[in-house]
Amino acid sequence: MASCGAKTRSGAPCKTPAMDNGRCRMHGGKAGETHSGNQHATKHGIYGRVLTDEEKDLWDSVELGRVDDELKLCRLRLMRAIRAEQEAKDLPELDGRTEEPAVVGGVPLDDETIEKRSYKRRDYAGAIDRLMGRIESLERTRAELMKANPPEDEPVAKIQIEVVNGKNPANPDDGAAGKVLPA
Repeated sequence: MASCGAKTRSGAPCKTPAMDNGRCRMHGGKAGETHSGNQHATKHGIYGRVLTDEEKDLWDSVELGRVDDELKLCRLRLMRAIRAEQEAKDLPELDGRTEEPAVVGGVPLDDETIEKRSYKRRDYAGAIDRLMGRIESLERTRAELMKANPPEDEPVAKIQIEVVNGKNPANPDDGAAGKVLPA
């Protein structure tokens, strides 16, 4: 019987007998059997099923962590909440179901169950208010960032002061001349 041959911690080859795939039980011999149902890396596509076509275009362009993109995402969620509020028409939605045994005269019946349903009204107004507050906060943050770091394509005026023998040639009473140069 062939040995595993995988490198051990000491660096020597493993001498344990190999299984059908060429490795021992410690170095991956049963991996084909045990990992066959692994779904950890599955692309579930949940957003593709949930987003509308116009939302998909916006979703693909969003980079999380940037204020402008977070604003886009919040606005998308706001549009969704408003749409859901309009579709709900203030009707209660099913919240949950439970089944309990039927009881007659204090004695539970074995074959009979009663389904109980609970309903609730979603707080769309609260969700919309929270999203509006988040958008306002992001807009404020964006304005502060724009003020601290103005875009580079805006021209900045430069001032150059020229002094000739301690006097301004344009105004002999003044000691310096100020000229505004184009950017």
